[in-house]
Amino acid sequence: LGDVYKRQVCDGGGSKSEFKLFWEDGRVLAHTRGPGANAIFLPQEKAAQAVCRGIGACLEKGGLTAGELAGAGLFIPGFGPCLGEVRRFLGHDRVQLAGDEKNAFYAALGGPAGIAVLSGTGSFATGRGRGGKEATAGGWGPLFSDEGSGYHIGAMCLNRLAWLHDRGLEGTLLETLALEALGAPDVLSLRRLAYQPGFDRSAVAALCPVVAAAARGGDERAGQILDTAAAALAGLAKTVADTLGETALPVALTGGVARMGDLMEDRFRAALAEALPACRWQRARYAPVVGAALCVLAETAGVDLYAAELGESLTKGMNGGTDLC
Repeated sequence: LGDVYKRQVCDGGGSKSEFKLFWEDGRVLAHTRGPGANAIFLPQEKAAQAVCRGIGACLEKGGLTAGELAGAGLFIPGFGPCLGEVRRFLGHDRVQLAGDEKNAFYAALGGPAGIAVLSGTGSFATGRGRGGKEATAGGWGPLFSDEGSGYHIGAMCLNRLAWLHDRGLEGTLLETLALEALGAPDVLSLRRLAYQPGFDRSAVAALCPVVAAAARGGDERAGQILDTAAAALAGLAKTVADTLGETALPVALTGGVARMGDLMEDRFRAALAEALPACRWQRARYAPVVGAALCVLAETAGVDLYAAELGESLTKGMNGGTDLC
């Protein structure tokens, strides 16, 4: 195949990680999924093990060895101290590390300028102006903010359940679905459940689909939670736009929360129209792991993404990914 090389990327979030093995011309060799690898919130050893295991499984599925890789790109927050372990696992140092804002930008926009708002377990916005200036807002984690994230939505769900219980307002759809999802007999039992060691950020974020289901079922308070989240995400976009000094850029929402579809998309668009009236909303083009591949190809391999139109090719095989968790 001449000068067409093999590369691998990992998009590591708070709840899950995805791995993709591909040729530089966009053909996908393998795609796998595993547990979260965000080293800010996980012990370093656990984060490194998750990534090494995912890399190994993806290589095995693609029928390759580590030595055959032209390079690997990791898009994982806080993973710097773990990088040596991955290089030892691969047996070479052709590994690059970046934060997840890079691949989020390429995934959401598929173009050289704009603002990407990511809402997964955590949240942030990142943008690039037409002159090349870059800016990021959010991404500080739950103790600082993470407004509009899956964690924030889950925390608001718990807050609302407690508020309703204290006022004797029982039997709402939000309560019914949340208790069912958590396997809890009543709201009062959540006070103990929520403070158990295993009830972490991912467990809180896992309540996000519960809120979505309740909102679709007409639960007013669930809808209010999503309204608050959408407004917070639009606020992140505005912060980035103000920093860039450009308020008419395209804006896209990506990440797990965006997969609610119209339920969140319509709210985000309305909030964005109020916060940034001159912006041009667009639907996110690719998944974050595809954005990781596009970033590596553009910034490391020197591929002209917009001429090659590689995003669609890299998307193939996504539904057939092997789950490791």
